Amino acid sequence: MSGRLSSMAARHAGRPLLLTPRAAEELAGRIRAVDSRAFERPGRLAALFRVLSGSRQPQAMDDAEDYTPVPMQERLAYAPLWAGEPDDVGFCWSLKDGVALMQADTALTDRGEEFCGEVYHGYDTLLAAMREAAADERVRATFLRLSSPGGVVAGGLPALAKFMRENRAAAGGKPIWVYADMACSAAYWIAAQADRILAPNVGLIGSIGAVLVHENWSGALAEAGIEITAIQFGDKKTEGAWWGALSPTAKADLQAEIDQCGRNFIADVVAGRPVVTAEAALATQAGVYLGDHDDPARSALALNLIDEIASEEEAFMALRDLVATPSTVSAAGSGALASARTGRSPGAIAAPAAAKENTVKRSTLLAALTAAGVKPQTLASVEAEMPADPEEAAPDPEDEEEALPDAGAAPPSPEQDPPVDAKVAESILDLPEAKGREAMARKLAFTPGMTLETARGLLASAPRGGGLAAEMAGARRLGADTPTPPSGEVRIDVKGVYARRAARRKAKTG
Repeated sequence: MSGRLSSMAARHAGRPLLLTPRAAEELAGRIRAVDSRAFERPGRLAALFRVLSGSRQPQAMDDAEDYTPVPMQERLAYAPLWAGEPDDVGFCWSLKDGVALMQADTALTDRGEEFCGEVYHGYDTLLAAMREAAADERVRATFLRLSSPGGVVAGGLPALAKFMRENRAAAGGKPIWVYADMACSAAYWIAAQADRILAPNVGLIGSIGAVLVHENWSGALAEAGIEITAIQFGDKKTEGAWWGALSPTAKADLQAEIDQCGRNFIADVVAGRPVVTAEAALATQAGVYLGDHDDPARSALALNLIDEIASEEEAFMALRDLVATPSTVSAAGSGALASARTGRSPGAIAAPAAAKENTVKRSTLLAALTAAGVKPQTLASVEAEMPADPEEAAPDPEDEEEALPDAGAAPPSPEQDPPVDAKVAESILDLPEAKGREAMARKLAFTPGMTLETARGLLASAPRGGGLAAEMAGARRLGADTPTPPSGEVRIDVKGVYARRAARRKAKTG
């Protein structure tokens, strides 16, 4: 019966599956367990169709009228025990230390769904989660755990792959790492689009191939005395039907279809992971490999299908440390996700003019880092984390009401940078933090408008030794430190500001 279950799963609307045979059997077996009619006769595929297309909704118990199910997107939000309480939850992801955590641990469908208490990720839900994480200013990287045998061939799969490939760090976006407990077939298609793939040594990786199964029930029908007559328009209308053998033309057509699926699969793998050539991908013959194996021919690591062997927690910690910034503590976990979707970070408010006056201009600092030889990718990360110049930002009228500017302070002219202060430059060069970072200290000392406190923070955040380009390579992202207001300067009570603002809005709408 197991062979029949596998073939029934593969006959999903006559479409190929990017799914391992064992997983197809398990999926079909699950359908049979919840709907015994699914396999009563060859044509009874409605139950399977409902599962894979999402047209059937779970039924609530009669005595649970007050039961409110948890939304699918919240149930799909991944929050592993070892990570502790998440800072916030988004659409199918959770935020922890600036990293969006996602997971796909079932067979993948084109549309995400919930069926009989089990939640299935779809290419659409994964894409929506990726898009939201990419747009959220608090998210500095995405960590996707895959434990999936694959899924169906559908248009959402290459669309998801394309988005990941074009928005990862290698393309100038945010880092996307995949942890592959199992990344087979369609799941590996997705994994190959990440900046980095990590896996345990017992992880299952590969299955770069596709399958389409045809069943010929003519012998069973003849034995049962059943004859089927098709009245059709078009010679190919019933080619591939289950009640008869495949004609040579029908077999050639199906083979051409599955070959194209395979070519598309390999093209995306090579595009996302150039270390794997098309010839190498073809040579795997859709085999599945352990993360690491003593025999290099059986090792996903040796075949360049993955980048590193690590535990899941180690992989997350490495990504978290890679994208950590001095402002991590203040930026992560404060405020609701809704505030991030409005384009304003939690706690964001206009700073006093005196504080703005003491902050180095954004364009000046970026120019200095560029001149020092910082890599473009790292520079883009630094720029994304820096606050906008006062003259570049359009202040919110309500923010201006709450800000307490110093009337006697004159902001720097937008036409020119403030001049280099010789005393400040000398003080920067004499800083203890400048030892071992002399090249960087000289660049900062002669940057117009640079303050002693800002220079101290940047120097303290950079590793010692070598030129700045060497120091920045692979280091944590650096952002401009906000100078500590001098004693006696007014500090803004952010919570009080939001409380007063909410009260005003409520009064206006009330």
